[in-house]
Amino acid sequence: MKRMIGIVALVSLLTAGAALCRTWEIQTDGSGDAPNIQAGIDSAAVGDTVLVHLGTYNEHDIQMKSGIVLISQYWAVESTIVDAGGLGRVLVCDGVDDTAAIVALTLTGGRASGSGLDACGGGIALMNSSAPDLDNCIIKGNTADDTGGGVYCHQSSPYMVDCLIAENQATTAGGGLACRAYSSPFVIYGTIRGNTTSNDGAGAFFSDNSSPSFVSCTFLNNSAPGLGGGIYTHLNSTPTFNRCVIAFSFDGEAAYVYDDNCVPEFECSDIYGNEGGDWIGRIASQDNTVGNFSADPLYCDTLSAYLGFETCSPCVYGNHPWYDYCTAHIGMGGPACDCGEATEPTTWGAIKSMYR
Repeated sequence: MKRMIGIVALVSLLTAGAALCRTWEIQTDGSGDAPNIQAGIDSAAVGDTVLVHLGTYNEHDIQMKSGIVLISQYWAVESTIVDAGGLGRVLVCDGVDDTAAIVALTLTGGRASGSGLDACGGGIALMNSSAPDLDNCIIKGNTADDTGGGVYCHQSSPYMVDCLIAENQATTAGGGLACRAYSSPFVIYGTIRGNTTSNDGAGAFFSDNSSPSFVSCTFLNNSAPGLGGGIYTHLNSTPTFNRCVIAFSFDGEAAYVYDDNCVPEFECSDIYGNEGGDWIGRIASQDNTVGNFSADPLYCDTLSAYLGFETCSPCVYGNHPWYDYCTAHIGMGGPACDCGEATEPTTWGAIKSMYR
């Protein structure tokens, strides 16, 4: 949380016109300080801000760079959209370090095609990037011909706060998020929902010594006809999950673990209603230990942008069976409607029928 506060302070300072720093304003009609987002980034120097005004920007393969903040006007994430139109990835971070931040943008319509790394990361591809910040972003409706429909990390470890990764698709693995080659992002208050893959790891896929950390995150309604509707771990990758929910995967188990060298660690987490099974396989022994349990999370509305719970949800602090051990809400969200007032069904079969 200290890092998140630091981002807010940095953005406030820069947008106030601090000495030696400049704000490059981008308008949809091209009348701003630069004609488009890429031109704004290219023009910006270290310490500058590229401020994107409300609207939709039809750009693809935008190359981010270190030392700048790319942010929407008024932090209006739902009203500031970068749509690649299927012509390429939306955004690329190659060799970008932790002095860069991407804040409150919707990245959609991206497609990673071709072969090798070119076919990975339809929404945003991070390669050889130490730790750029992604804060309050929506990464939705992107595709990858290989891996990482929404987000792909290769030797990259971004810091992700309050991001929605939804309705992305990948052919090989990692419909929502994929991490390879020593990529270990830190993800807090994240939602990975409604992503699909033709094979494995619909919500997220981890391989080649990649061990990210997830705190207060929700994996919901993801679908993998192969293995791992929620997550798939492979080749010495051991992600950790604290206060997380993996629920209602349409196809595949909550977590598929390739072998004993890549067993994820769960604490204070709820795994429930996944069509291929919940606490099974190599994670079975973690059920009913260190705050873990399996119970219907009782969402008010599974299709809402805010995944709030009924007040009687076991994921609300004080209700779940390990309330004296887990001292916060489980997953993304908090109490949002009275008990019994959910507007959508909360069994995986009922939810699945809504998408047919």
